[in-house]
Amino acid sequence: MSRRNSNPVPTSLRAAFEADKAHALKRRRLSIERLAELLGTTPATLYKWLETDSMPVRVLVAWQHLTGATHVVRYLASRESAVVIDIPAGRVIDADDIHALQATLNGAVGALLDHGRGQLDRDTTLGKVGVGLESLAWHRANIEKTEQPELEF
Repeated sequence: MSRRNSNPVPTSLRAAFEADKAHALKRRRLSIERLAELLGTTPATLYKWLETDSMPVRVLVAWQHLTGATHVVRYLASRESAVVIDIPAGRVIDADDIHALQATLNGAVGALLDHGRGQLDRDTTLGKVGVGLESLAWHRANIEKTEQPELEF
């Protein structure tokens, strides 16, 4: 899977914004000041949005595109009992893909068992189950596209 979401869904909007911000800095070398410039706002305004968890919806798509991360979108989807998956290209999967899926699903089942015993909190359990659902949904969509795979450019 090209860009599978292997991390649990963030448990708060603040954590999601922080994860996106960290990803932008680490992977794309974009500081808050540069992100603000690209979003057409001031650093002070962007800091305020992040501090108060009140970024305008019209900015979220640009935020996701610039940071290259999906933590905020995945968090928002999870609050509505939905999952977000990357659109697969319909490629042939190998044994490593199946082993990764199995490990993810085992983690989700383990989280369910631990939650049932009172050893794991609700948000962590939901996060791990969400990752399992996202992985299965990716594989389902990938199989649907195997008859007409997309070309890689």
